[in-house]
Amino acid sequence: MTMIKNAIVLKALLPEVALLRQQLEAAEWGEIAETEFRRNSFVQAASGEMVAEFPSGFALCLRCQEKIIPTGTIGDAVFKRVTEVEDERGEPLDDEERDQLNVDVTMEICKQAFVKTRYVQAFYHPESEYLFINSSSPGDVDRFMGSLIKLAGKVQTVTIHISGVKNGVTARLRDAIEHQDDEETKPFGQLEPDDHARVKRKLEPGEPAEVVTYKGTWLANNDELLSHLRDGFEVEEIGLSYPPAAMSFRLTHQFRFKGIDFEPQEPEDDSGEGDDVHDWRMMAMREVEGMVGVVNELCELMEYEQPVLEEEADDDDEKEPTA
Repeated sequence: MTMIKNAIVLKALLPEVALLRQQLEAAEWGEIAETEFRRNSFVQAASGEMVAEFPSGFALCLRCQEKIIPTGTIGDAVFKRVTEVEDERGEPLDDEERDQLNVDVTMEICKQAFVKTRYVQAFYHPESEYLFINSSSPGDVDRFMGSLIKLAGKVQTVTIHISGVKNGVTARLRDAIEHQDDEETKPFGQLEPDDHARVKRKLEPGEPAEVVTYKGTWLANNDELLSHLRDGFEVEEIGLSYPPAAMSFRLTHQFRFKGIDFEPQEPEDDSGEGDDVHDWRMMAMREVEGMVGVVNELCELMEYEQPVLEEEADDDDEKEPTA
């Protein structure tokens, strides 16, 4: 079963494992309190460690807890309470009383609300400085990096965003279909298009864009798709495989990865029956190194110049972290 199912990739300089582990152990990561609306806390990862190491990197897991309160619930409850109090007193409340009543009602609802809990995992590969956030939501990236920066202080990060992905992938897919019989032509390098694509064409201002989705037919020999690409459609999302790592995924025009899947591997004979931690470490290493290979391949294909992150000796000269 694949661990990294979706990914947003950042270039990052994270603290050394020993320091990060010390920072995590020194922090207080309790459950969400009665009067809290939300709380983000680092918790143990699948290996049972706060900083879960594997041969080529480490993983962290953020628990996101949030009270579920339907929109308008607090406002309706405050209005009802204000009306009841004013009817009982026979005169309107002043601003200070209204503010206090609003606080009281809000806290009452917060204490009774159900808690929604979700987990955001991230895998870090120190050699490449890639941080893979296991999510397709930028909000999860913000929550994870916000919690990490609060814990570790300034952390240099740059989201890998290739502005020319849409045009680059569109041109390469068109080239792949036009030269499908030429084995020497490899527009996607070590990557191969599969059977999924979503293409989009903008029409006149004020008119809805035209979107066509292909699924279940191989892209490299799809003449209808080629016709669309020639008519001005651009690739919004494409399915690709990466044979060197026996993996497949969908790449969006925002350089996000969805539906990541690794082919199952036979367990090692000498790994020890029931050694879940060992299996987790090996799987994490395989998937992270596969993702590193994919990102490097795409960056090379799109001629993306990797940002260089350097440790700053002088705190006054440090760059502000971005998440």
